[in-house]
Amino acid sequence: MESTSEHAIEFIGVSKRYASTTAVEDLNLAIPDGLITVFVGPSGCGKTTSLRMINRMVEPTDGRILIQGRDHRDEPAYRLRRSMGYVMQQSGLLPHRTVVDNVSTVPRLNGLSVKQSRARALELMDTVGLDRGLSKRYPAQLSGGQAQRVGVARALAADSPILLMDEPFSAVDPVVRADLQRELIRLHETLRRTIVFVTHDIDEAVTLGHRVAVFGTGGKIEQFGSPEQILREPANDFVASFVGHDRGTRRLTFAGADAVPIHPLDSPDRPWGEWELVLDDAGRPQGWRLGDRNITGGSLFRRGQSLREALDSVLSSPSGWGVAVDESGVALGMISSDEVMDATTRERLSRYGVGS
Repeated sequence: MESTSEHAIEFIGVSKRYASTTAVEDLNLAIPDGLITVFVGPSGCGKTTSLRMINRMVEPTDGRILIQGRDHRDEPAYRLRRSMGYVMQQSGLLPHRTVVDNVSTVPRLNGLSVKQSRARALELMDTVGLDRGLSKRYPAQLSGGQAQRVGVARALAADSPILLMDEPFSAVDPVVRADLQRELIRLHETLRRTIVFVTHDIDEAVTLGHRVAVFGTGGKIEQFGSPEQILREPANDFVASFVGHDRGTRRLTFAGADAVPIHPLDSPDRPWGEWELVLDDAGRPQGWRLGDRNITGGSLFRRGQSLREALDSVLSSPSGWGVAVDESGVALGMISSDEVMDATTRERLSRYGVGS
């Protein structure tokens, strides 16, 4: 396999064996430069081992790994690790060091002064959406989401074009996880790093990945491609089973919802009937009111999101009407379940060349 500039990382015939166990077998994979590539699969399939072989936290038994065209064994392991960002599941922060000192660890190791390192750390806190007021706190004083953001900031401090992330969001609750996923997408759009991300969650893989490698048992890749390719055309029964029977709904992630009309909140005909949307002083949705009952529930549909998010918002809403909001969370209006379903039907038919 020839190395090209399009590939940030290449696995060439890579295997990893432990005594009688093969964790990864003859892995050949070219990871594109500047994209998010997700390794996904069940527990024990070799995805984390493959990730850790990139920065030599695990040494391959056979084969070669090229980083930007160079064999990764050409430099000492400690220097290779410092040259890449690495984020792990539990953030891995040093408990006796403050946030700013955790983030400044790698710049200090790379020769910057204390003052320069801390200044860089504060800049990175801004980058990942952390309030600088947290800089003097210790890890035990942070929420799970805050700790993971610190972990991401510390990884970015390596100032490397490559960022490795080993199930970084799996230990936080679903709401925080969704926020962190959106933040990672924003960071990638801004920084354009090559990111290799490990998860066992196919939804997370579809949400984040530009490319997805589905690992099967025995450390073999069953399919590698775009999320849409994997959802539309699973390579075999294993991939189809892992993706799940609701892959048709997941495919809606790649369909825009621009055709779904947003009904203004002051519509005179009030098609949502007796339901009242409760807003705070800034116009952000707080729940629903029906008569004298206050009812919470329903996910929000942010303008510009996909049909999948639009469908989720109407199905999860107690009123049957989804709430559309702008990027700051201010309510824009309502979306109708009937009109969302019509849009999903048109999307389905269009895939088969039916209808207009």
